[in-house]
Amino acid sequence: MNLLENKTIAVVGGGPGGLTLARLLQMQGADVKVFERDAHKDARAKGATLDLHHESGLRALREAGLMDAFRANYRPGADRMRITDKHANIKFEDTFADSDKGERERPEIDRGPLQNILLDSLKPGTVVWDSHIVGLN
Repeated sequence: MNLLENKTIAVVGGGPGGLTLARLLQMQGADVKVFERDAHKDARAKGATLDLHHESGLRALREAGLMDAFRANYRPGADRMRITDKHANIKFEDTFADSDKGERERPEIDRGPLQNILLDSLKPGTVVWDSHIVGLN
């Protein structure tokens, strides 16, 4: 028997971490509610890109079965960095060669598309919008 089956779990916060956790818990049979203070998913700007690493963010998305959606929305090459001097001489370049798994070392994705991927992966009604948690007993 799965320990999470027939359990009700509250996740506070509908950011990337909270939504990913909700997805993983639902996959294990848990009844999950995500309590988010925003009034709705488009209540505010999502901010800059987010880089995901193999051992953390990408691993979570892989376990959540969302890598195809991630690959369809990430920003190839956004993780590359080049530093030049005032004469355009390259002083540092980090290209993150493809790993042996065929994936970039820390691919980046805009927060809006990532939120959409995660929200679309959840059961309807999972996120309780406009919820302000002020204390727990």
